[in-house]
Amino acid sequence: MTTYDAIVVGAGISGLSAADALHQRGASVLVVEARDTVGGSIRSERTAEGFVLEHGPNTVVSKDPVLWEHFAGLGIASQRLVADRRSGRRFVLINDQLELLPTSPPAFFASKVLSTRGKLRLLAEPFLPRTPMPDESIASFCTRRLGAEAAQRLVDPFVSGVYAGDPSETSMRAAFPSLWEAEQSHGSIVLGMILGRKRAQIDEGRPKPARMRSEMFTFRKGLITWPQAIAGALGNERVWLNTSATALQSAHGNWQLTVTRNGQPETLTSAQIILATPADVAASLVERLDTTAAQVLRAIPYAPLAIVHLGYRRNDVSHPLDGFGMLCPSGEWRQILGTLWTSSLFPGRAPDNTVLLTTFVGGARHPRMLEQDDQQLLFLVQHEQQALVGACGEPLLTNVTRWKRSIPQYVAGHAQRMTVLSRLEASYPGLHLLGNYRDGVSVERCWLNGQALVERIARMGTLRHCSPIPTSTR
Repeated sequence: MTTYDAIVVGAGISGLSAADALHQRGASVLVVEARDTVGGSIRSERTAEGFVLEHGPNTVVSKDPVLWEHFAGLGIASQRLVADRRSGRRFVLINDQLELLPTSPPAFFASKVLSTRGKLRLLAEPFLPRTPMPDESIASFCTRRLGAEAAQRLVDPFVSGVYAGDPSETSMRAAFPSLWEAEQSHGSIVLGMILGRKRAQIDEGRPKPARMRSEMFTFRKGLITWPQAIAGALGNERVWLNTSATALQSAHGNWQLTVTRNGQPETLTSAQIILATPADVAASLVERLDTTAAQVLRAIPYAPLAIVHLGYRRNDVSHPLDGFGMLCPSGEWRQILGTLWTSSLFPGRAPDNTVLLTTFVGGARHPRMLEQDDQQLLFLVQHEQQALVGACGEPLLTNVTRWKRSIPQYVAGHAQRMTVLSRLEASYPGLHLLGNYRDGVSVERCWLNGQALVERIARMGTLRHCSPIPTSTR
């Protein structure tokens, strides 16, 4: 029976982040992954035509210098591609017209995104009373604080873009906790964010830091470069692919994990088990420990989502595609959630004189859209692109990727579900649940959560070979 300091189940970015941090601290760590590759939902492909497709997340946004150091340590810093400055230009569909989202006060007042009445209602936000409710939906919260027009035209498409979610079902407190706390603490989103930032600087006794701008980025060969680099740094002996975790039990102060590898069962022992899997997979592994926690994990909904890539000749698309892309509010009654103008963001995403459009279909707003076959999805997306950006002619490239369970939804009751999971961890020391169903869905947030988990483990002193201060092993 092989023993490790820690075993990570799942080789998505969350699990790989934790494994890398453990390895850097000198712990013996093993990652087991059921699939034949690492990356989880991060899946990149370069087609024969020369298009670079992302079948999961498309970009990462960060301004964290620790992340830049992490990339340098992996040897991939030079492969990072920062988005074109046009990525700050984002469009939203209003009355069948693509309108540029304003990025400054003068642009806000000149913009057609909101009516004059809608703008005045938005400016009233600091003067409105806070709610006594313990939680509410994003739609309810934003309508109450920002007005119905801003909620429908700005917040609604944003929630679809980030979560593929329905703002009338998504919990404000769980999905955007800083905004919720801003209202609870200061009675206003705007005042709360300003005062909270100042108070943090005073409490920490530090001067105001130099302002750093967030960067949107990917890698030359796609986002998969990152998880592959982490796996490469860990080495094949620490990353077992095609290995399914089938059972978990506590035994004499350690954990025993049963896996199936090369068709044969094997039992592994570890002081720490990190379940960095989708919620339903984690549920199966903790079922014997806590049936309530297993039920909670299975109750977390995931939105179905289709990602449709279309490659066109540049001359066959009339819109200049001079920005990040477009989002479609639900009130516009479109059959797509939005589109990234991928070839405008990064060089090398499409061959010369061509463009690549990445469109999202379904989500919590239209879950039944995925019942259509690929040809039906391609037809409707081409029809929408013709209407919205003037795409005509036959595409040079078509590709459909389906996710029956794409992004976890932080719906009503999510905070209570997370409390149940925290109780499970408290009851079983050495067991940790990690994934995008907790504390944020973005790629950067998943990486940060993996790092933070290992920091907590190190401070507890429960790992025999884990140093409190990271030391490079590269």
